[in-house]
Amino acid sequence: MIAWKDSYDIGVEKIDCQHRELLAKLNEFFEACTKQQGKEKIGETLKFLKEYTLEHFGSEEQLMKDIDFPELTEHQKIHAEFVQTVLELEETLNTKGVSVLSTIKLNRTLTDWLLNHINKCDKLIGECIAKRDKAV
Repeated sequence: MIAWKDSYDIGVEKIDCQHRELLAKLNEFFEACTKQQGKEKIGETLKFLKEYTLEHFGSEEQLMKDIDFPELTEHQKIHAEFVQTVLELEETLNTKGVSVLSTIKLNRTLTDWLLNHINKCDKLIGECIAKRDKAV
C-alpha cells in the first residue's frame, strides 16, 4: 500500500483528485494481490486504467496547452507510451490469460507511474503554473 503524500500534489485540484483516484485504485489492486486475489482484480483494474487515461490525460494535456507548458510534446509522448503499456497488458491477458507475471507487471507499472511520473513530471506542471502566477 502506498499512502498519499502532500508532496504528490501539483497544486491543481482537478489533477490532484485524479491522481488520488489512481492511487486508491492501485491500493485496491495491491490489497487484492496480498490476498492472492490479484488475478480476479486485474481485469477490473485495466478497465479502470483505460478509462482513467482517456479522461485524466485529456485533462492534463488541455491544462498544459492552456498554460503553454514548454514540455507538452514530451509529456504527451510519455502519456502515449503509458497507454501503449496498458493496451499491451490487456492484449496479453486476452491472449494468454491472467498470470502471476501479468499481475506483477501491472503492479510495477502502476507503482513506477505513480512514484516517478506524477511525482517528477507532473510536478513540473504545478511549478510552471506557480511561476506564471507569480509573474502576473
